[in-house]
Amino acid sequence: MHDPAQAAVTALTGCGAETVGRFSYDVPTDTWWWSTSLYTMYGFTPGEIVPSTAVMTVHHHPDDRAGAVDLITAAVSSGKPFSSRHRIVDARQHVRTVVTIGEVIRDPDGQPAQVRGYVIDVTDSLHRDLAAATRQAVESSAEARAVIEQAKGALMIAYGLDADQAFALLRWHSQHTNIKLRDIAAGLVARTNDPGIAGLTAAGKITDILAALTAHTNTATTPPMPGIGEPDPGEHDESLSA
Repeated sequence: MHDPAQAAVTALTGCGAETVGRFSYDVPTDTWWWSTSLYTMYGFTPGEIVPSTAVMTVHHHPDDRAGAVDLITAAVSSGKPFSSRHRIVDARQHVRTVVTIGEVIRDPDGQPAQVRGYVIDVTDSLHRDLAAATRQAVESSAEARAVIEQAKGALMIAYGLDADQAFALLRWHSQHTNIKLRDIAAGLVARTNDPGIAGLTAAGKITDILAALTAHTNTATTPPMPGIGEPDPGEHDESLSA
């Protein structure tokens, strides 16, 4: 059977995996109705229990319980639509994150008569988002390490430095120009084949690139940079170890 609530969630999120449950609460009689999927969300088979305010309160996560109860109470009092994201603990002791969306229906006298709405299980969506964010962070970290290694290699070749000295030089530029180290490295690597510096020596190219990358820095207040011209490697060892 087509569920318009499920279709709406699919349209909004681009994914139909989220479970959508429906509920209604009759204010005068203090009775609840749950859809089949809402029973399942709470870990029950349909009809296994009689839904009630007490049951829902018990299954709210302890850290979210007060806010969720206050939300319904405030909605009934104000008669305004409401929404909330909170956690529930189902009958199998699984913690699930849900979004509740509801509205209050008034009787002809303007008194709250019914609260009805939807509960959307977003647990899996949050897990997917977390996994995607973690994967992106790992990939970004790997890319940053790769470009830093390339920049270190360029410095080692151009200036006759070892790996530690090359990294120290990159770090110096980062610290004294307020530019992230990976951005210094990426800029250096990106410009090594710039036609405008094609006639320079390897060391000259690197010097020109680093100067361009850090041209905005106030050199009057910047400590002396480790020597990077074209002296012999021994001079670089001395300047970088000072």
